[in-house]
Amino acid sequence: MSTILRESVVNTVDRHHPAEKPIPLLVRILNAITPPGGTVLDPFAGSGTTLIAAVQEGFNAIGIERELEYCEIIRKRMAELQPALPLAK
Repeated sequence: MSTILRESVVNTVDRHHPAEKPIPLLVRILNAITPPGGTVLDPFAGSGTTLIAAVQEGFNAIGIERELEYCEIIRKRMAELQPALPLAK
């Protein structure tokens, strides 16, 4: 078994963030290190690709991002996967 993971790069036209990773790569990594029903924490969420991969694989996901423009991108991308959750009061 090789220790090198190979995946196609994200097309620059489809990229939401300069450091965006391919979802299939993140899926492989998350499945290798996250227990079933586990929670993925991404403290530098960027455009939310790790969060998307986590939700697609049935994990809980928490993302932290300080840049408002990326927070909006995350919101839009996550809304395509699941309905909006109510905000805590």
